Amino acid sequence: MIRPVKYVVLSFLLMMMAFSTVFASTMFPLEPPDTSSPRATLNSFIHYTDELYKAANEPDEDFALEVEYMQRAARCFDFSLVPPTLLDDIRVESVLMLREVLDRIDLPDMDDVPDKRDVKSSGAVSWRMPHTEINISQVAKGPRVGSFLFNSETVNRLNEYYNEVRDLPYKNSDHGKDYYGLYEQYIYSSGWMIPDGFLSKLPEWSKQGYLGQAIWQWIGLILVLFFGSLCLWLMWLINERVKCWTAGCSWETGRLLFPLAGMFVCAFVEYLMSRQINITGRVLAVMTMGFELFFFMFSGIAIIVAGNVVMHGIIATAKIKEEALDADVIKLVVRLVSFSLVFVLCYKAGSYFGIPVTAVFASAGIAGVAVALAARETLANFFGGVSIFLDRPFRAGDYIVLDSGERGEVKAVGMRSTRMLTRDNILITIPNSVITNVKITNQSMPEPHFRVRIKVGVAYGSDVDKVEDILLEVARSNSLAISNPPPKVRFRLFGDSALEYELRCWAAEPKDRGRLTHELSRDIYKKFNEEGISIPFPQRDVHLHKVDE
Repeated sequence: MIRPVKYVVLSFLLMMMAFSTVFASTMFPLEPPDTSSPRATLNSFIHYTDELYKAANEPDEDFALEVEYMQRAARCFDFSLVPPTLLDDIRVESVLMLREVLDRIDLPDMDDVPDKRDVKSSGAVSWRMPHTEINISQVAKGPRVGSFLFNSETVNRLNEYYNEVRDLPYKNSDHGKDYYGLYEQYIYSSGWMIPDGFLSKLPEWSKQGYLGQAIWQWIGLILVLFFGSLCLWLMWLINERVKCWTAGCSWETGRLLFPLAGMFVCAFVEYLMSRQINITGRVLAVMTMGFELFFFMFSGIAIIVAGNVVMHGIIATAKIKEEALDADVIKLVVRLVSFSLVFVLCYKAGSYFGIPVTAVFASAGIAGVAVALAARETLANFFGGVSIFLDRPFRAGDYIVLDSGERGEVKAVGMRSTRMLTRDNILITIPNSVITNVKITNQSMPEPHFRVRIKVGVAYGSDVDKVEDILLEVARSNSLAISNPPPKVRFRLFGDSALEYELRCWAAEPKDRGRLTHELSRDIYKKFNEEGISIPFPQRDVHLHKVDE
């Protein structure tokens, strides 16, 4: 053998690039293998693996041609039940294992294997190789429907078949001793980061196989797992330190360090395990599935953390209060986007692992309808929050009066409820579905000022000009009353006991109404007493007349 098997196998992973290569051979680059009958499939597999071995044994080795032969031999298998995450490795292992099995058993005469005419006349959809459990079956559905392929059960049990015949002598291989034990050469080889000279210096006991892997591979796997765990622990410590450094920043991007590092560590450790240490078989399947699962978990965490960073960054940059409805809407939009990305990630992960995600999500949709019916009040509150966001009848900080008479400051407008703090320091929570269906008086809109009216009566005979000057002076001297609009005095009517006046002025904010009313009433009373202006109380004169009996 001119070059180690590992280079042939690793180059298989580049087969998509090889399609663009112009082959020196006369083989058509897009011609598929003949799988029209069991005989055609068996012939195609043997032919292309023979050509693969010959091409690898040529002095001027053509990697692109080897990749093409490997790919065509792999197309003789039904890999429909293999998770995409394991497909590349299982393709290579299946080709090499099946060829090793066929080289050690008695092959049937090709005339006894059903051809296309036999299949058509008998209607057979499956053929089992004599004295084995190796089956070539017709594909019933999918993109390769009608093709005869080594079926999924055969692919799944190839390792079992190989272990049963691995100690038997070769019967059908005429490629020379360099290709004896080709599969074992593949599984016990290493990647480019581990020199072949290093492996040759290892003691013989380390090259012995155990559960399909050499002992040195098990040692390397343990070291790689320890290295990955150590890296994750160090990244966690660094992430905690970085979070402290960026705690006061608007954009706390340091929180992304750990999930991104976790994704990188999972991908890199998986690469070392499968491409450099060259773990194969079921051990590779279990470890790869585990690393891919952790990779997708770290990806989901990264999406959620990135959403939180973006959400708080936008709110802090725009200087929006956390309790404001705008902040809630930003949070809602960002979280919906984050959860949508996580949903897509879960869908892709399910497809990647071979899980029937369509059926799972269809069942989840039915369950979602049931949940929606059970949570209709919550949905009503949610859409009420959307209505408040669109109509903007009030915002956080506004003073409102409910239809039932409660008055207070809006503290927070959420997507489910609105919270209002009354002047008695009582927090009232109103569901949005309720508050959007009642009359609301917003005392802070369209201007935040609030008009205060002070009614006062003076005795008949008082100097009306002096009364008006006193009332205006009291209003102008109070710090809670704004000067624009200016205060006004109105002579309202001639009362039964007094001349009735009304002082009108504006408080800067609705919350100052009670205090301003108190101070103006107190100051007016004091000033009237100083100026000798009396405030009469209701009185009635009663005249008694004596009459004869």
